[in-house]
Parts: sequence; structure tokens; C-alpha cells
Amino acid sequence: MNDYSKPDFYANKAKLDGYVARSVYKLEEINNKFKLIKPGQNILDLGSAPGSWSQYASSIVGDNGKIVGVDYKDMRVSMSNAIFFKGDFYSDDIKARLAEYAPFNGIISDMAPDTEGDKITDCFRSSDLVWSSLNFAYDYLKKGGYFIAKIFQGGDEKEIMKELKSAFKTAKWFKPASSRKISYEIFIVGENFTSIPSKNKALDDDLEGVNTPPDGYMPW
Repeated sequence: MNDYSKPDFYANKAKLDGYVARSVYKLEEINNKFKLIKPGQNILDLGSAPGSWSQYASSIVGDNGKIVGVDYKDMRVSMSNAIFFKGDFYSDDIKARLAEYAPFNGIISDMAPDTEGDKITDCFRSSDLVWSSLNFAYDYLKKGGYFIAKIFQGGDEKEIMKELKSAFKTAKWFKPASSRKISYEIFIVGENFTSIPSKNKALDDDLEGVNTPPDGYMPW
């Protein structure tokens, strides 16, 4: 059994609190810090399965708000103020369905790639997911809205942060205490969406040559 499969304090707490995954406490910490999720909001949860982030957001937005989730995996929860679509959020069918609920006050994502065990490969695959999510968000996010996404340190996070700072009034890193100590995940938080950057990052750009430390932890 590896460290990720061992139930820890947060895994046990999630079970007691009625959440389907320990990751809920990462979003809770982010929201306690930045105060972004509020009652009555319309929120899109990308990569929503198994559903803990949607559960948390649902409890805050209340009956006057709406949670829209999308994932190619099955959700393990349902809420009266939430709707979920199964599939790829970049597919024409899913994009058309999401457009019915757009624009969103916030777009959140705890997505991670199916890891292969090679840190460099996994980190850049994580970066690709965030690039996809961010470029997608430009068309579905309200002006003044927010963007929260998980990314593995050691990939293209420096360039992603540069773009985030050009699209949002403020952009910051955040490392929740509930992240496992062995994890190299971190979260990017963009507040107050202003406009699409004049030069977007193409999804198929060459990602070689990014100067990142070998341990993956960025100095800023």
C-alpha cells in the first residue's frame, strides 16, 4: 500500500463529514483564503468526479445557485442544485450543453492526468490539462469571475501563471495544508477575469525548454 492509498486524517474526516473524497478540504482551504465561492453563484466544475468539490460548492451557492459538473467518469453524488454531464468538456456536444448555463461566476478544476509514474511526463500532462481548462474558461466565464485549478509543479506552470496574470486582475499560487506532503500539486487562483489575453497559449505548443528546478518546486 502506497502513501496515497492509505487513509489519513483528511480521508477519515471526509468519510465522517459525508464527502466522497478528501480533496474537498483543499477547496475549502482555498475558499477560506480567497472568499470566492458565494451564495447564488453559477459554478462549473471541470473534472468533477467523484464529486467532493461539487458537494462543497453546492452547500455554499444554495438553492439560488447552480453547480454544473462535467467528467468522463461517473459522479458518486447528486444535489438538487446541481447537474452533471458525462463526457469530454471539449467535445461539441458537452460544450453545447454547458453553453445553456453559461456564463459562470467561477470555473473550478481538481483534474489530474492519469499518471504514468514518470514525474516529468506527468507534470507536463498536468500542464496540458490546465492549458485546456484555461482556454476553455475564456469562453464560459463571466467578466469578474474566477478560475481555480490544480497543477503539478515541474511542468509549464510558470508560463501558465504569466498568462493568468494577463487575463485576471490578480493571480496567485496556493498550497493547501490538506495536500499530502509527498504531493507536488499546487493550485492556481485567478480572481476577477478581465479579458482574453491577446496572445493565447496554443494547446499544441512546444513545451520544451521551460526552466524549472529538477525537484519541481518553484522559487516564487
